Amino acid sequence: MSTFRLLFSRHYWWQTLIVLLAMAVMAGLGQWQFARLDQRRAANAELLAKLQSNPLVITGADLPESPDALEDRLAEVTGTYDFARQIAVQGQFSEEAPGYWLVTPLQIEGSNSAILVNRGWIPAAEGEAGDWSAFDETPDPPVRGYLQKSRKMPDGSTSVVPADRAKGWWRLDIESIQSQMPYSLLPVALQVAPDESRSRNELPRRVAVDFDLSEGSHMIYAIQWYAFALIAGTIYVVILRRREAGATDGN
Repeated sequence: MSTFRLLFSRHYWWQTLIVLLAMAVMAGLGQWQFARLDQRRAANAELLAKLQSNPLVITGADLPESPDALEDRLAEVTGTYDFARQIAVQGQFSEEAPGYWLVTPLQIEGSNSAILVNRGWIPAAEGEAGDWSAFDETPDPPVRGYLQKSRKMPDGSTSVVPADRAKGWWRLDIESIQSQMPYSLLPVALQVAPDESRSRNELPRRVAVDFDLSEGSHMIYAIQWYAFALIAGTIYVVILRRREAGATDGN
């Protein structure tokens, strides 16, 4: 009996349909992984375009795009640090050492607005001390770095203002931090980019943004799902052929 006739014979047609359905699901999962790969490549192309674009000059005026669209965009701003109102964001690590991000409002030149600037990492002991005057610096205009959007709670809500408004923060939640500032904050923060002329161990230690331009494992997963579908079909046909051969020998 031919393989096709065997698969859809009176004894096996319903089993064949189940196997075909399972193979279709596996192939669909493979196609879904290819679609995810296309999405990842598109996102990578968008990020690469941001990284290669000219720095966005922050003037205090309305931003040209939403905070989500501006995230990881290279930007520069000129202004004066307000050290009296800087905060520290706890739970940050550098080379496995615990510490804080030192975040300082920068009052934008020629504007009534300010932008929060993540100036870098300081050790836990320095953060707990609360006196961060040793880290004061006069910015060389302009301050350059990468824009970051506000970090909300996992459920999307705004963080509760901590009792310690200087070093009780767990995330850079701009909307919540705004409540203790006398001026309007932009809805994005600036993460100062590392500077080759600056010592690696100088504090605050600049925090490099982690740009992931990889394609992930979508291609591998897609190939695996298609292979699973092919293997399942092949094994099913082999089992049926052996079963049929055994039945014929028994007769």
